[in-house]
Amino acid sequence: MKEYKGKLTTKLFWTVCGLCAGWFVLNLTAKFTHSSFISIIAAVAVVLCVFYKVYYSDNISLVLTDDKNLLIKRFGKIIKALAIEQYDWSEYSKYSNTKNEEDQDIYYISKETGKESCIDASNLGGEDYESLLSALGAKNTNDTPIKVVTIKK
Repeated sequence: MKEYKGKLTTKLFWTVCGLCAGWFVLNLTAKFTHSSFISIIAAVAVVLCVFYKVYYSDNISLVLTDDKNLLIKRFGKIIKALAIEQYDWSEYSKYSNTKNEEDQDIYYISKETGKESCIDASNLGGEDYESLLSALGAKNTNDTPIKVVTIKK
């Protein structure tokens, strides 16, 4: 059993970004509304939204069990269990063949229904993300490249 947890440095970085965003919104709304009450409410709302994302919604750990399951946990409680063999795994969406460099999503497509979903693994470190993709079979290193025949004129 291998567990992949989010990094503390990532949480601290996004906490600082959230506080900076709140400060920016506070100053911007104060300039346009001339009301400190509205400015404070707007800034607190922005900071709370960022904190919710960082400390609740992205605060997950991914566990690969010995019996070929992927468990998604939040605060020690299993919120989703996926049987690895029932899904096709990829680091790319089936609707796109490009990927942003900072994007750390893990896409999985049901073999029965063809429905695609994803797991946001942006809280993981780079090595953990690559290791998890390899363990899930999303990194197809043994595939032979497809040779495309071109016609020269």
